[in-house]
Amino acid sequence: MANIWRESILFLFISLIFFKISSALLEPTPFPNTLRQCYELRSYNMTPSDETAIRIQNDCYKQYHYQQIAEGKIWSGPNVTQEGKNYINSLFRQLYVEVNKISTSDKSQRHKRQVGMGRRRREVRSPGAFQPFAQCIQRLYNTRVQMQPPLNAYQAIASIHTGPVLGTAHGGPAFLPWHRIYLLILEIACNGIPVPYWDSTVDHDMQDPTMSVVWSEQFFGNGDGAVMTGPFQNFETVIPGDFLTREIGTGQQNSLFTKEGLASVLSRTRFQEIVEPKVGPEYIFSLEGHHNGPHNWVGGHLPTPELAAFDPVFFMHHAFIDAVWEQFRRRQVLSNINPEQDYATITPPGHGPMDLMDFRPYNFQLRNINGLSQTIANLVRYEPFPTCENNCNSSPFMSCDPTRGVCVSQARPTAMLPLGIGGAASFASQPGQLAASLNAPSVSRLRAQARGPIRGGGRFRSSPFTDTRNRPNTIGNAPVAPELQAFSAQLRSGGRRKRRDISKEQGTNTSLNEHVQPLSSLERAYTNTFIIDGVVDVTRWVYVPVRVIYSRSSNSDGIDPTLGAKSPRKNPKENCIGVSSGASKVYVASGGLNYFGNYKDFTIIDERQPISITTTAVGIKNPDYGKGEVLFTAYDSCGRPCRPLCLTPGQTKQKYKPCSGVFKISTATPKMYKFTYKDIFTVNGLEHNIVDVGSLESSPTLVFVCGNDKIWPWEY
Repeated sequence: MANIWRESILFLFISLIFFKISSALLEPTPFPNTLRQCYELRSYNMTPSDETAIRIQNDCYKQYHYQQIAEGKIWSGPNVTQEGKNYINSLFRQLYVEVNKISTSDKSQRHKRQVGMGRRRREVRSPGAFQPFAQCIQRLYNTRVQMQPPLNAYQAIASIHTGPVLGTAHGGPAFLPWHRIYLLILEIACNGIPVPYWDSTVDHDMQDPTMSVVWSEQFFGNGDGAVMTGPFQNFETVIPGDFLTREIGTGQQNSLFTKEGLASVLSRTRFQEIVEPKVGPEYIFSLEGHHNGPHNWVGGHLPTPELAAFDPVFFMHHAFIDAVWEQFRRRQVLSNINPEQDYATITPPGHGPMDLMDFRPYNFQLRNINGLSQTIANLVRYEPFPTCENNCNSSPFMSCDPTRGVCVSQARPTAMLPLGIGGAASFASQPGQLAASLNAPSVSRLRAQARGPIRGGGRFRSSPFTDTRNRPNTIGNAPVAPELQAFSAQLRSGGRRKRRDISKEQGTNTSLNEHVQPLSSLERAYTNTFIIDGVVDVTRWVYVPVRVIYSRSSNSDGIDPTLGAKSPRKNPKENCIGVSSGASKVYVASGGLNYFGNYKDFTIIDERQPISITTTAVGIKNPDYGKGEVLFTAYDSCGRPCRPLCLTPGQTKQKYKPCSGVFKISTATPKMYKFTYKDIFTVNGLEHNIVDVGSLESSPTLVFVCGNDKIWPWEY
C-alpha cells in the first residue's frame, strides 16, 4: 500500500510539473520484435532485480545490433567473409581430432599418462623457448586467411577474444577452462609449437621491472609506446591504423604477478576459492584477479579486454595463468580432490558447469566443466617455474638473487629503442634512472600519443596488489571502436544459437554489477567518440532533452540512503560509494537501432532530497542524414536502471506513461532536437542551468524515473 501511495504521489508530481504542451515530436514506438522477444525470454519467470535488468538491456541491445550488422542492415566495419570463418573452424576441428586422439590413448593406457605426451611450455627466457613461438606468430601475421578485405591468421585468432563472449570468458569460473582452450587453438595454428609462459614474478622481483630483458628487441620488443622493435613490431588490430601499443610500468592500482599472489592462490584447495566473483578480503585468492595486474601494468592494448589478444604478450601471460592453475590442480590431487569434478557452485550466467563454452558459432560444443578434464590437461606439460634451486631454468637471461633466494630477470641493454628509431638519448640503462628516462621523447611514444586513447572500451579490474613504483597511464582508453564491434559481430554470425536454461540462471549468484562504481561516481568522467556509421562527425549528431527524476526510497535492506552515504552498502550488488553531500550521477544513453552510433551523458542528482529533478541532453542521429530508430536507457551510479516515461496525447492534455524507450527519429516538425548541446539549455537567447526545471520551452518527450523499485524498468 505504501508503494502504491508513493507511486501515485510521484506521478501526480510529474503531471503538475510537466503541464506544457510538447513541441518535441520524438515518436515513441514499441520494441522491434526481435528485441522484445529477447527481453521477454531473458526476464521470463524471473524476479526483477537491478543487476539482471541491466544485463538484459545490455545483452539484448548488443544481440539485436550485431544481428542488424550481420544482416547488412546497418553500417559495418571490415567484413569477415566465410573464408575467414572457415579458417577458425578448421582450427577447432583439428583440436577435436587431437583431443580424441589423446583420449583414446589415455584409455588404452588405462588412464596412465604416456611419457613425452603433450606440448611442453617453458618460461620465455628458457633456452629455445621464445624464438620458435615468435616465428610462428610472425608467420600467422603474414598469412592471409581471407583476401578481401584482407585479414591475417593472427588477427582472426585474436578476434575470438572480442565482443559478447567476454562476458562468459571473464568474471567467473569459466575464465580458466575457456582460456585453456583458447591457448590450444593458437598452438594448433602454430602446428604444435608451444606457447611459452611469461612468469612476470621474475620481473616484479627486479629493482625496476620496466628494465626487464623481455622488453628488448630480443623478446617482446619495446614497451614505451608504439611497438617498433622485436618480432611483433608494427602489428595492427582489425581497426585500421590501430598499431600495437604498450605503456609498461603504468596502472598505479595494479602489479605484475607476485610471489605473494602465487602463494595466496596455491594456499586454497577448492576451485571455487580461486575463481570469480570475489569481493573484499577473498579477492586476494582470485587467480583471475592476479591475472588482471600484468594486463594493466603493460598498458596500451593489453589492459582492454576487447583488444588485449592482438598483443602476443597476451598468450604468454595466459600460459603462465594456466600453469598456475595446473599446479593448483596437482595440489588438489594430493589432497584427494578430483580436479575434474570440483567445479564452482556460485556461477554467473554463462559460467555454469553445464553451460556451453562460448566459442559461437564455431563447431566446438564443450561445456565449461569439460575444460577441467584431465584429457585436455594432458595436451600440455609445463617446465617448472624458475627458482634458485633449478638454476633459474638454466637461462642466460635470469639469475638468482642470493639475498632473497629468488630468480630475477636480466636487464635489457640500454635503450628500449635504438637511437636511430627512438630519436632521443637512450632510456635508462641502470636501475634508478627510470623516472628521468621516461620523460625523454621517442618516436614510439609520440606515435602512440598522436594516435590517441586506445579504442577498446573499459579496462580490466584492478589486481589484489599494488606497486608503488608504477606511474600514471598517459595514453588512456576510449569507447570500443565501431569497426571492432562490427568485426566481432560478423565473426560470430551465422552460427548455432546458444540455448539458455532459465531455471539454472535463477539458481545462480551473479557477479557484481559491471555498472557499479568502485569509487564515487563524481570522480569519474565519460567522453563520447562522436562516431556514427563509422564516421567521426559532430554534425551528424543532434541533441534531445531528457529529464531525470530521482525518487528517494529505502535501499534493498530497508535502510534510508541518507544514512552512511560515505560507506559501501552491505549488499554487494549496491557496493558503490557515495559522497557526504549526497550528490550522485544518473547516466542516460542512446543506442542506434538502425544506425551505428552510441552516446552517453550524465546528470547530477541529490540522493538526500525526497525527489531530485534535473535535465540532461543526449545525442542521437541527425535525421538530415536519414531516418533513425534509437533506444534510450538510464541507470544511476549504483547500477540501478531507471524507468522511461514517454509523453503521450490525452483527451485534455498530454500525459507521461511507461514506455519502451524506443523512438523513431524524423525531420517532421515541430523540431524535436537542437543542433548543439548548448542550444538545449538556451531559451530566448538566455542560458539556463540544467537543474532549473522550468528552463525548457516545453516538456521533454522522454523522462526517466530512478529509484529502488523492484520491477522491470521497461514497458512493452
